[in-house]
Amino acid sequence: MKVSIITVCKNAENAIERTVLSVVTQNCFATNIEYLIIDGASADKTVEIIKQYANKYPIKWISEPDSGIYNAMNKGIRLATGDIIYFLNAGDKLFDEKSVSEILKEFEKDDPDFLYTDILLCKNNELQKATIKKFDHADKYFLFRDCICHQASFFKKSVFERFGGFNENFKLAADYEMLLKIMANKSLKKEYLPITAAYYDITGISSTSEDVVKEERATIQKRFYSSFEAFIYQSWIYQLIRRRLRKAGVKIYG
Repeated sequence: MKVSIITVCKNAENAIERTVLSVVTQNCFATNIEYLIIDGASADKTVEIIKQYANKYPIKWISEPDSGIYNAMNKGIRLATGDIIYFLNAGDKLFDEKSVSEILKEFEKDDPDFLYTDILLCKNNELQKATIKKFDHADKYFLFRDCICHQASFFKKSVFERFGGFNENFKLAADYEMLLKIMANKSLKKEYLPITAAYYDITGISSTSEDVVKEERATIQKRFYSSFEAFIYQSWIYQLIRRRLRKAGVKIYG
């Protein structure tokens, strides 16, 4: 199997190198990874850095204007030839050199349509201060209040062929919409793998534009959650009961 890793970037001269290095040093890079970099016509030294690595490694890249993050991500999907799609944007980095090979083993064993892991949150590459973000309880309630980061998400390419890529009408929440589409589809096989796949740099645009994210998610939730579900999930009593049950070791879904 082959994994297409897609890095979307623009004016990322201070971040792109650590992301590229984390990909090209994977122990299965030569055999199982296709690496694509989609640059949004950067005006700084980003393209110069990309060219330096593209001269050493089999990296596919383009640099041209786009209409937003999801337009760039959809370009990457269309160019990808791998069985699995993974997004690792500028500033983010894979956890270690075995990250992708561990993911591949799980896909080869269980063949999920969507596989998700844990990640480490860091700020400006301060890895020693990173904190773990776990997604072991990513049920319907969790997704009402949170989201599985794309740095923790591995998709079969067939998922995007079915749903037609990301909705470019959204600026920052199209990945959230895609996630709800996947989770709501009973024919798709979803699997959580309890490993840490990557470091996620929380200084990115989605983390610093919370109002836009919140507004877009609210619009999306109206399509996937009933009014009754929204009322219950926002109740502090329901939240308290869930916390106590989970603390007692009871698995809660929905």
